[in-house]
Amino acid sequence: MTMGQSENDRFEAEQYWSNRLEETDSLEGVGYLGMGEQWNRWMYAVRRRVFSRVVRQALDLSSARVLDIGSGTGFYVALWKELGAREVTGSDLTLVAVERLRARFPSASAHQLDLTGSLPADLGQFDAISAMDVLFHIVDDDGYARAIENLARLLVPGGVVVLTENLVHGGTERGEHQTSRSFDEVLGLLSRWGLEVEQRRPAFVLMNTPIDSANVVLRHAWTGVNLLVRGGPRRAWATGAALYPLELGLTRIVREGPSTEIVACRKSAAAR
Repeated sequence: MTMGQSENDRFEAEQYWSNRLEETDSLEGVGYLGMGEQWNRWMYAVRRRVFSRVVRQALDLSSARVLDIGSGTGFYVALWKELGAREVTGSDLTLVAVERLRARFPSASAHQLDLTGSLPADLGQFDAISAMDVLFHIVDDDGYARAIENLARLLVPGGVVVLTENLVHGGTERGEHQTSRSFDEVLGLLSRWGLEVEQRRPAFVLMNTPIDSANVVLRHAWTGVNLLVRGGPRRAWATGAALYPLELGLTRIVREGPSTEIVACRKSAAAR
């Protein structure tokens, strides 16, 4: 969701996300901007199911201390609680998000945190960390490498990080607020810091931009979805309702995602 860039650009990134969250305190504010609240509700319904599947396979949450990175509106803070995590901590780059998190979740702590910078000394380590739709918003390569290092440092040995990434099989694709890095680059950095991939599955198949696919049919289908969704809230809701059960089935059976993928990594006992 909300994340920093390089040290020189950090304030600009923080301002961008602060403005975005202040303008719309909703799932669209932290989700697919421009697609409307109704469509984003369906996208987050898919995220809920996919995330829950992965977490239940990876973790025993009854004694887990959990950190959510880039919490935004608190969707994953709430979901970790629903799944039974013993202790949940939220975090965000922006002060506006942190203040709202503290108000919405009085039983959970929340910290202002830039994963690309120095870690607070008193934050400690966690049994599980989520970094959902966060890492590809780090456009600076050095900052990205520090973020992966910090994820590893924040985990206890044997702990699990659940993240989403685009993992493109071509060259890195860069935008103003998003960078889609290559499969080899991302998995290489994870491995360097002792984060061993245990699960990797599509987060979406039909309901997000097929950034990692040259399939003409899939790209035309996404163009059609875009036209329907941008036709107004009713069309957006109806399109999401129609695709939702199909998307849940596809995310179970498709092995290589054309879009964002969800990855669960365990920190090796020998990792730093």
